[in-house]
Amino acid sequence: MAVTSMRRFELAEWKRSPRLTDLRNTVVGLLAEGRHRTALDEALRGLRRDPEHPDGLFVALTVLAQSRTARLTSPEPLTETQQWNALLAPVTTACSSCDGRWYSTHAVMFTDNDVEIQPTNPIGLQCQKCRYTLCRDCLKAQRPTSYTLSVDAPEVVAASCANRDCGGRGLSAPVLPTGRPDVTPMDPDAIEGVIVVRDGPIRPTTEQALAVVTRFLPLIPDDAPLLHIRRARPGTMGDGAARDGLAQSLLLDLEREGVLAPASWGRSSRMHILAGPGGDGDYLIVPVERSHQRVSPTAPHAVSSPGTYTYLLQILPLRGGWATLRDPRTGDFHDGTFGALSAPPESLPGLAQDLIKRFERMGKSRRVLFFEGDRTQQNLSTDDVYGIGTEGGTALSPYSEGP
Repeated sequence: MAVTSMRRFELAEWKRSPRLTDLRNTVVGLLAEGRHRTALDEALRGLRRDPEHPDGLFVALTVLAQSRTARLTSPEPLTETQQWNALLAPVTTACSSCDGRWYSTHAVMFTDNDVEIQPTNPIGLQCQKCRYTLCRDCLKAQRPTSYTLSVDAPEVVAASCANRDCGGRGLSAPVLPTGRPDVTPMDPDAIEGVIVVRDGPIRPTTEQALAVVTRFLPLIPDDAPLLHIRRARPGTMGDGAARDGLAQSLLLDLEREGVLAPASWGRSSRMHILAGPGGDGDYLIVPVERSHQRVSPTAPHAVSSPGTYTYLLQILPLRGGWATLRDPRTGDFHDGTFGALSAPPESLPGLAQDLIKRFERMGKSRRVLFFEGDRTQQNLSTDDVYGIGTEGGTALSPYSEGP
């Protein structure tokens, strides 16, 4: 099950189950002992197995909703890495103005009974229709300054929803989770590996890499073996094209080492994480999804040594000849349609089917051209085509202009 980035939160999902689950019993016992860090670790492991299970999310929010004093005086205080794990995105509340984030206790308070909340100094207020949310600082910034009221006069906190569809509806409580838009929705079990690169000559430690990866991908420290940590040479992370080139090179290296299945570029995505105040550098995160490739029954038992090939996906429009998929503004190839890979030649037909299936939503005929060597930085010519993988084909065909 994948983690969603902006999951619509509904109170009905939080009704208590008729009996306490094993996870709840475990976490309640740990909290009674003041072991907040271990309690949240247990909740995160449960969410790692089932990322959107309401019971797991409730238990995690229960830990996060403990009082600040209880958390600070705990023999096991929560870590920053734990508190902002991507698995907790569905129970995160984010300010719609400044993107400040917190975990609201209102969801826990509303679990058993419908209660009315009238906060005097709220950490935030929310539109009850669309979840537009403002934090305390943004609410104060919108309040006009008065020069006539007494300094000890009670503050009146009020604001209206900025979304036109809500018709100026006032913000109020409860403040429920909004989700996090910066989390990459993925099934944790579908991740084959994650390349982690930090800008600069010093390679990050596993702990530093996990702090970044788990903030944006639904993984936990137990997933450390999935990480492939690398350093970046000067100039290799300067812009999007340079980062893509770096990612492609590292993916190709891991394919040659047999760590990743061939054609990993088409199953990967690139995340450029800018260092915040006091950060240790910019990061490039490259998660790779598992391959669904199946070995063809007609493939020979003797496998050849892997070679390097360039692949190019083409589509056949309703009118005209074969064409490539490019961004109309930049002219760049669409992600996953052009790149280099390392694979035995007999596996190319199967890899072509993987790529063709990935773009089946287009509803047009598709084929994959292969060229020998890494030709991603060169002009391609039809005279150099090694072979073509067609839809449903079990072998490469010679180049032709026809369908």
